[in-house]
Amino acid sequence: MRKSTWILTAAAVVLVAGSATTRFGVYPALHQIPSDADGTFHYKGTASLLNASALAAGDRAHAFLHDLPVTLDRRIAVKDTDGRTAVVLDDAVLRGPDGKPLNSAKHVWAVDRRTLAGRPAPAGSGAEKHTGLVFSWPLDPEKRDYRFWDSDIRKTVPARYTGQDSVDGRSAYRYDIEATGPLADPATVKALPEALPRSSVAALTAALPGAQRPGKAVLAALPETVPLTYVSTTVRTGWVDANTGLSLNGTLHQTVLARTRSAGGTVTLFPVSDVSVKGVDASVRKQAHDAATAQRVWWWLSTGAPLGLLVAAVLAGAFAVRSVRERATGPGTTEDEPESTPAPTT
Repeated sequence: MRKSTWILTAAAVVLVAGSATTRFGVYPALHQIPSDADGTFHYKGTASLLNASALAAGDRAHAFLHDLPVTLDRRIAVKDTDGRTAVVLDDAVLRGPDGKPLNSAKHVWAVDRRTLAGRPAPAGSGAEKHTGLVFSWPLDPEKRDYRFWDSDIRKTVPARYTGQDSVDGRSAYRYDIEATGPLADPATVKALPEALPRSSVAALTAALPGAQRPGKAVLAALPETVPLTYVSTTVRTGWVDANTGLSLNGTLHQTVLARTRSAGGTVTLFPVSDVSVKGVDASVRKQAHDAATAQRVWWWLSTGAPLGLLVAAVLAGAFAVRSVRERATGPGTTEDEPESTPAPTT
């Protein structure tokens, strides 16, 4: 066998191996949350909040902050990885019109790097226990309902698939989530008063629209010190890139209400917070750009490069076979032409 034939055959084998390695080795290794992922999505909207500092100072006239322009910055950053598990920091900060923080929430999650579902927390990671999705969707999202963890009530609720839209030129699946229940996030509960004097409760409710105020008889029947509990209601809509699972846009409306128990049952007293925000255009454009980039890279790793290597392997193999056949038939002959036999002499 000619040296060139050996080279072509070896090249074909190497190309086939390269195709398989790219598709079944490199692609799975990169088709997951990167170990250095770190991004912040920005929202804007309005908020009405209980002014804790004014309340503590006895300034009942300014106990509520009404319809403040606010921004919400949510940072998602991978702190560590362990195989298929990523330990992720989820840090959200609500800021007022002057840029000063009004509220914040910080969590650490352990998630699967492809499905984004909860994973057992690695030792020492500080990750909170949870089930279902918590901050994003699988890298290969489907047109179906998912289970989503609401960190405020610490329960899993349905994330319902409700249709397909276009977001900044990208095909996106829309999911709607609603979660209602007793406020259970320890950091948030700790920041709210466990009880208030009845006079403070009466002053706070007096600042509400008439339809939202508890009746005078209800307030009069409350004890001198009113124990408080809180209920959270969160309504979210998320638009998720259909090809990569990246969150492209979202809206959030959360209310927290203060309640107490009376002889007649549970009484809603006053709102603690009412926040309504949606993604800003710049963040939506960046997410769409990142999704387009990720889709191109993943296509080349999963399809383009493996297919190209296979085509090159086929061509190399074909040239090798041709070389062998030419060698076997010799110069100036073909396999279909029989060798000539000399005529007998007399």
